Amino acid sequence: MEWFERTKPYEADLIADLNQIVIIPSILDPNTQSDRTPFGVDMARALAKMEELAARDGFRYGRVDNMVTWIEYGPADAAETVAILTHIDIVPAGEGWLRDPFKPEILDGLYFGRGSADMKADLMSAYYAMKYLADHEITLTRKIRLIIGTDEENGWRDLPRYFEVEGEPTMGFSPDGAFPVVNGEKAFQTVQLRFANQTTGDYVLRRFIAGSRPNVVPGEARARVSVPNPAQVQNEFATYLAQYPFLSGQSEVRDQEVRLLLKGVQAHGAYPQDGENAGTYLANFLRRFAFNADAKTFLDFIGRVVHDDIGAENLGLRYHDDVMGDLTLNVGVMRFSQNGQGTILLNFRYPQGVNVQAVTTQVQRHLGDFAATVEVWPGGMEPHLVPETDELVGTLSLVYAKQTGMYMNPRTSNGGSYARLLKRGVAFGGQFPDVPVTSHQANESTPVANLTRSMAIFAESLLKLAK
Repeated sequence: MEWFERTKPYEADLIADLNQIVIIPSILDPNTQSDRTPFGVDMARALAKMEELAARDGFRYGRVDNMVTWIEYGPADAAETVAILTHIDIVPAGEGWLRDPFKPEILDGLYFGRGSADMKADLMSAYYAMKYLADHEITLTRKIRLIIGTDEENGWRDLPRYFEVEGEPTMGFSPDGAFPVVNGEKAFQTVQLRFANQTTGDYVLRRFIAGSRPNVVPGEARARVSVPNPAQVQNEFATYLAQYPFLSGQSEVRDQEVRLLLKGVQAHGAYPQDGENAGTYLANFLRRFAFNADAKTFLDFIGRVVHDDIGAENLGLRYHDDVMGDLTLNVGVMRFSQNGQGTILLNFRYPQGVNVQAVTTQVQRHLGDFAATVEVWPGGMEPHLVPETDELVGTLSLVYAKQTGMYMNPRTSNGGSYARLLKRGVAFGGQFPDVPVTSHQANESTPVANLTRSMAIFAESLLKLAK
């Protein structure tokens, strides 16, 4: 019997358990952080739910510092461990949803909900792959450990602590990427620009807000401006939007201010080409007016220097590596408040051959009149590459080829998965090549058929790696 036929009967139960995870808004919540809930109450609820499932199904499980839950199958005293590295935290829902992001629905064969693509569906497919092996009492030599983190979308403070306590697994994969095998991951680094916000004259930028996370392409931007002729700004804004059919927005005059809302296309910051950055477009529109002082340089930097420049060519950072590909830039967060403190967060993904010093040096060189300080955010990662000759890469590649009927060479990703924390770690699934990427986007979804399709690939992979 083919593996997909073996796993298909699990579909209804898998979906029922997935629903229990998706309804929990496991987003970093500073308001409910404590020693028992280091990333917020809802994150702890999500881990507890996974532990409840593990207890139901007879798995060994445990928790490390209330940050990471592990679930295990195989000989407890095995010297070697095959890890499945996952996370249960998600990014905020954002705007533009046609349905409640935390009330999962299946429509036209698609499972909708925040976290469905990144990465709760793949977490559950991996869990059920392990459950399949346990249900059939398959004997293993290595143990399998599903490791569930809670800080992947933020500071990666969870799994490094897990490794300190539990040690590094022998090898493993993270289903937080794409099929086929992703044996290379570019570096990722966020650079913060901090600056004063002084603005005077006839044109005053009162406030500018776009983005919430450096690793998300902002889908919405707002600005409040005082200008001599509000009607002129409104008319020109309507004309500007008409030039770009992928943008929308509105304007209103209130208390002698023009308030602008521009909507672009939200996307994962690892793939800025999939989105349309609302923040840089709004700045690009506003820079035509006679703002001065810090407002002028702020709008010029994001509306000209880094606008529509995902290759960072205007920063002198265009770079290509034959193995790992191109450097990319996402302008993830933009803040300006009159007479306050301003912030811009630039998220870079770069291959081997580039380093963080080169990135920060080039950003500093291209600030022009922008009196900003350049700081490196903690938590960045250097490029990661596992040789194609490694047993792990070969085994996963062959399982994928066997089950899909198509061999595809290992490749490099712009995204960052927990696999890079292992010396022998790769990303593997659950994004199939023929499925649009919806991670971090409004109306995030995953095909229902791929839930057990991924489960089948993971189950056979785990069997071959741990047998």
